[in-house]
Amino acid sequence: PLPPAVSPSKAVIDEGYDVKMMAEYLDWISVMTYDYHGQWDKKTGHLAPMYYHPEDDFDYFNANYSINYWLSEGVPKRKLVMGMPLYGQSFTLAKKEQHGLNAPAPGPGQAGESTRAAGFLAYYEICSRIKDGSWTVVRDEEQRMGPYAYKGDQWISFDDKDTIRRKSEWIREMGLGGGMVWALDLDDFRNTCGGGKHPLLTIIAKTLAKPSGTAGITTS
Repeated sequence: PLPPAVSPSKAVIDEGYDVKMMAEYLDWISVMTYDYHGQWDKKTGHLAPMYYHPEDDFDYFNANYSINYWLSEGVPKRKLVMGMPLYGQSFTLAKKEQHGLNAPAPGPGQAGESTRAAGFLAYYEICSRIKDGSWTVVRDEEQRMGPYAYKGDQWISFDDKDTIRRKSEWIREMGLGGGMVWALDLDDFRNTCGGGKHPLLTIIAKTLAKPSGTAGITTS
């Protein structure tokens, strides 16, 4: 099989890919619909918004736009696979009292105890932090993106179980080829947070494997 992972960015798609050729010869195309925002922005933002949010800089920095743009360029639905993150992008805030979207954040968040990379936390590191009750979690009432959480000068955006479920259901409703994740070892595989082993992967698999649909699951 020939299954490349490709950019969700309209600019990269326009300049970097021969979409017609890809649609004809590739078995499926996995769109990396995450990392729309990160510590490189120097301000907070959600790493994987599903829909446009008025506080975002661009109306095309979201999974809904990216997937539909690939489709509009000629890729069949059955060949398109949507990515979902099992991790979060983290930031260090310039001022603790400024902790909403687009808050100044001059640097990456503190490295996780296991992943050990500044600006990046596995889902199991995120859920263990939130479980202790000391982090404030903010959810978008209109469900345009997953939650973000903050404590002191630390700020994290991520997809939780509800967000992953909604995205998986959207994949089915759209009739896409399936979903893929980055990455298997970032889910809560030890049941650290009490939601069972591999809670995010379990939701994806169960949702996409419902008999009435044709969507499948691939992993990275």
